[in-house]
Amino acid sequence: MANVPKISERATELVEEVFQAITIPTYFRVDLTRDEQALQRGKPLPYLLVADQLIREFELKTVIEIGSMRSPLPHSLADFNPRCCNEGHSSLHLADTGANVITIDIDPRCAEILGQFKADFPNLHAITADGIEFLRDFKESIDFLYLDAWDVVKGTDYAHKHLVAYQAALPRLSPTCVVQIDDTDLMNGGKGRLVIPQLIRDGFQLVTWGRQAILVRD
Repeated sequence: MANVPKISERATELVEEVFQAITIPTYFRVDLTRDEQALQRGKPLPYLLVADQLIREFELKTVIEIGSMRSPLPHSLADFNPRCCNEGHSSLHLADTGANVITIDIDPRCAEILGQFKADFPNLHAITADGIEFLRDFKESIDFLYLDAWDVVKGTDYAHKHLVAYQAALPRLSPTCVVQIDDTDLMNGGKGRLVIPQLIRDGFQLVTWGRQAILVRD
């Protein structure tokens, strides 16, 4: 057991492997053109590949996703189309690890879309609810928290909402855990503007940042 790396060490190694040939741009605005969104902006896939490997290697059992996959998947999960995969299909990537994945979204259409994949992913549970309320009521340990709700829109409290969601989950986060946040490449940190500094203050290590941020705690 002495040779088993900490999750922070392994996460750093995976980031170096996956991102070595990738450039991730950031934007100090939210009004991206279609071509910027599809062809220039960084994609969630490399971050999800790191996350999936961490879930498997460290046998992270319970994954909670706040903000479910919104769009149908018209191709194999292994394929990549920059226009189609801009949102990442995160719910299915996380479920593909075999972990128990609970994904929560206030929009019932998300549960309808994910219901089409129930036969392939019986470990994926889509719930229609308010994410913060769900986290406040959840009683089990959380090994992996994925935050991707409350879109980055000027004049809204999206950054505060993601901070509150993390704070609601904090009492249930396992000693060894991962927190991943989407859309951190927009508007001075996007969805992570407030929650990432708080995570660091709480002892988490930021291992990568850009389109998404991954933070781990040993």
